[in-house]
Amino acid sequence: MMSRSTRSSLLALLSAGLLTLGATGCFSPEALEAFAAEARSAESQIANDGAEGVTETLAGEVTYLAPGEYIVNDQAFYVAEDTRILGGLYACAPETPGAGETGTVECSFDEFDAALKDGTVVLAEVEIVGGIAETITEYQA
Repeated sequence: MMSRSTRSSLLALLSAGLLTLGATGCFSPEALEAFAAEARSAESQIANDGAEGVTETLAGEVTYLAPGEYIVNDQAFYVAEDTRILGGLYACAPETPGAGETGTVECSFDEFDAALKDGTVVLAEVEIVGGIAETITEYQA
């Protein structure tokens, strides 16, 4: 995965190249527009590669990005069918909790997704392998 500074450098180089090509007059307007379109496409791809290939364990507030896509500590990640989600505090909270009950419960993707989509604050440890969450475990601050 490219770091933010590498991405910024790449975009600066692409922009500088476009300005240089335009200043020299060596290329037609059509060629310059094609180059600009390629630069915009590269920028879009860089922005979308945030989760790809990431392998680490992070803890913090999990934020909804899109169905099956979330962010923890400014790192995007995906959820797969086999992702194990353990909630019980705010996400997937038991309907009738027992006195002093603080255990975690298995949480479905739909329940977890709905809680985050509705703005529920969920603090969790997220184990990410290859950009996909292996486990999401909610904790209390």
